[in-house]
Amino acid sequence: MPLFVARHRHQPGHCPAAPGRGPLLLARVSAAAAARHGVTVQAEALLDDQHLLLLIVQAPSPQAVHQFLAFLPGPGDLQVLPARTAEQAVQRGGCGPAPGPVP
Repeated sequence: MPLFVARHRHQPGHCPAAPGRGPLLLARVSAAAAARHGVTVQAEALLDDQHLLLLIVQAPSPQAVHQFLAFLPGPGDLQVLPARTAEQAVQRGGCGPAPGPVP
């Protein structure tokens, strides 16, 4: 299944981990909630003093990740970026575009 990094930057006043909002964040990034969208959360982190949530997920598509994270507060900036494991990148020959067919 494809790997993605989801990055959500939010304003301090809209922090999903703030008092009164934290339980909702925990419930929404749970394995059960992710599975309802066909998503598996591999890792998650909120960067200290950055108001930035990072998730490494496996999902069938970027759209599935967007649907899974639709609950995040606005205004905010959500990016879903295609990714590979280090092993996959080495096997592919780097983290650049896939090499074209050999003529």
